[in-house]
Amino acid sequence: MQPKTDLLQLRGYKSPLPLSDLIWLEGNSNYSLLHRHNAPKLMTAKTLIRWQKLLPDFIRISRGALINPHHIVRFERLSTYQVEITLTNGLVLPVARRRISHVYKVLQGRD
Repeated sequence: MQPKTDLLQLRGYKSPLPLSDLIWLEGNSNYSLLHRHNAPKLMTAKTLIRWQKLLPDFIRISRGALINPHHIVRFERLSTYQVEITLTNGLVLPVARRRISHVYKVLQGRD
C-alpha cells in the first residue's frame, strides 16, 4: 500500500503527483484536501487514516491535518500545551495537545 516511488498516482488524474509537491493534507469527514506547492488543491475521497497508512513519512499533527515533514519551516512551542508548525507556504498549523510529544520525537529523529 506504500508508494514505491516519490510519485503518487491519483484516480482520475493522468499525471502522477510528486510527493515533494504535497505540503499537507486536510481531512474533512470522508474526504481529504491535498494542499500542493504552487498548484490548486485537490479533493480526494479518502480519509486521513487511509492517507496516513499510504504515506508513513507524513506526520499526523491533529485530527484534521497530516503534514509533509520536508515542508516544515518552524516548530514553535508557545506554552506547555500549545505548539505551532509553520509550513513552507506560510501556513501556521496548531499541533493537537495529545500529539505534541509524538510530533516532537519524530522531528528530533529526522535531524
